[in-house]
Amino acid sequence: MNKSLWMIPLVAILPLASIVSKPLSLEQVADDANWLMHMDFDSARASQIGSFIMDEIESKSEAVERMAEVKASYGVDPKGFSGLTMFGSGEHKKGTAIMSGGLDPEKMTAFARKNDTFETIRVGKNEIHSLNQDSRHPMAFATLKNGVIVGGPDADYVRQGIKLAKGKGASRGPIALLGDLRQIVDDPGFIAYVDVAKASAHHDLDRHGMGMAKKVKSMGMVVGEADGLLKMVAIVVAEDEETATQMEGMANGMMAMAALGKGSKHRLADLMKSQSVTRAGNVLTLQVGLAIDVIEDHIEKEMRKRI
Repeated sequence: MNKSLWMIPLVAILPLASIVSKPLSLEQVADDANWLMHMDFDSARASQIGSFIMDEIESKSEAVERMAEVKASYGVDPKGFSGLTMFGSGEHKKGTAIMSGGLDPEKMTAFARKNDTFETIRVGKNEIHSLNQDSRHPMAFATLKNGVIVGGPDADYVRQGIKLAKGKGASRGPIALLGDLRQIVDDPGFIAYVDVAKASAHHDLDRHGMGMAKKVKSMGMVVGEADGLLKMVAIVVAEDEETATQMEGMANGMMAMAALGKGSKHRLADLMKSQSVTRAGNVLTLQVGLAIDVIEDHIEKEMRKRI
């Protein structure tokens, strides 16, 4: 069997740029979160690129067999992944994840029990399992109904995540920048946001990092299929208009270099169909549109090499 087949489960869930994804629910994000990201795997698989990848995998018996082996052995079902929301304050390795579908709770717990540091506590009706709490990479998780799994570095983070998953925790209020992103890609398969000023307070930044943190208030990104293209959009809210103007010049310079590259690199020209940099006051918006058919062609060639 081709050793590269271990990548198949990952490939099946990587097309995050969907056109019809479900929106992020801020009810599942803590009220003190300074960063967040959300992925909708259901919609990713239903998107044009996602559907193409799944068709390619299902047309190759060896890939199908490998996915079946992974599901039987580890309880990981790439086709079952539904959604993932992650968030945190910005503190290093301190965040919470709420995962829906794709993982067999019993097999996941059984696998975790093999770790000598495995511990379990009961919180209400739920059990929280912890591992490696005295190591550099501690983790904890709880399995809920309907295939929902909540993870975090320790039981306290998981306890908070359980409340949020059940709609009972103190959750994040509306974020205007997320609405602005959805105005461009209304149903993104991937969406992310960070309050740079607040999140950076949890890090000991050097002079350069601190300078950048002071210049940017917040930023966000979406990836999704729209207008027949795979669009990647970033919005940066600068500290003031002067800073945004400087960033606009830098962004236009990068876009110009990319445009020049299209003249000598035909593959880049075929792939990059649109690009723009716009500014409104202290808000900078960058957009890139990629040709879906070119992406599909590249995926097909890569999969042919690996399978």
